[in-house]
Amino acid sequence: MTAEPQVTLLITNSIDYLADLLVARLGSERVFRYNTDLWRDYAVCISADGVEISDPTGRSVTDSNIAKVYRRSAMRGSVLFPQMELTDLERYAEEEVYAAWADLFNIFWHQGKIVLSQPLGTLRSGKLLQLRIAPRYFEITPYRFVLNREDLFRRGTASVCKSFNFRYANGVGFYSSKVDEGALDPAQPWFLTDYIEATHDVTVAVVRDELFAFELDRTDFLDSTIDWRRAPFVYSHRGWKRCGIPEKLKTGIFCFMAEVGQHFARVDFLRKDDRYTFLEANYNGEWGWLDPDGKEGLMNKVIYEIDPATPCVSCPYPQLS
Repeated sequence: MTAEPQVTLLITNSIDYLADLLVARLGSERVFRYNTDLWRDYAVCISADGVEISDPTGRSVTDSNIAKVYRRSAMRGSVLFPQMELTDLERYAEEEVYAAWADLFNIFWHQGKIVLSQPLGTLRSGKLLQLRIAPRYFEITPYRFVLNREDLFRRGTASVCKSFNFRYANGVGFYSSKVDEGALDPAQPWFLTDYIEATHDVTVAVVRDELFAFELDRTDFLDSTIDWRRAPFVYSHRGWKRCGIPEKLKTGIFCFMAEVGQHFARVDFLRKDDRYTFLEANYNGEWGWLDPDGKEGLMNKVIYEIDPATPCVSCPYPQLS
């Protein structure tokens, strides 16, 4: 009897260019792609007999031939496309499917099939917990999350304001901004950090047991923005260069990742000379622009980890007491 071909279940959405690259490199026969925003196009059955998913072409996968599961994205269509107008019934259906998939991730995780990106990792370890753990391994900047505490706003002090949320919908979330604390409305929630003088952004992609560090010179765009994502494209994407980092920083990153229980992240720092200040860890952050051609080793490492033909090293699974 011929063995059933093993595949990687790739969870993403229909406009994910990085998923397109991964499918092209792995080969479509080794990947089963599920686009969360197009859930109506798929047939799904989850029962005591197992899991079966069929795509619009009629291709099907089951527990027996899903070797690995890699979650790139799990966005609702109504979040990805905020202009969508849903009826109450349509919104109910979308939420039911989303809830089912959230638990299906848990099933695959329990089976030891979830690689790299841990289900709902940010909910288990977001910015505030990260910043409590990070001082054991890195230098951090003082921070505060404040609401209805006007006495804690330092008038005339330039700080950095960040958003926990960043969605596609208008008015939800914003880029990191330099602000005067005295100009903020204390009745609104604010996440504030001290402003850091730095010459370079540094991001370190952690892919289980390897690190890939890149840096971006900030000096050419600091007059217009402190957030590299708002800089001209020539800097924001084309300006990143592979770089070395100190051994102490490497050790700290691996120790930090072990403590937060993650295999995969983009860990962000600000650098001035030999000082590195920790900002945050993005457990499913974008990384494709750092190595789109596979010349820096990052793309090839990710491909190796998600390939259904390579050994499966699942994300750390919390032990139930």
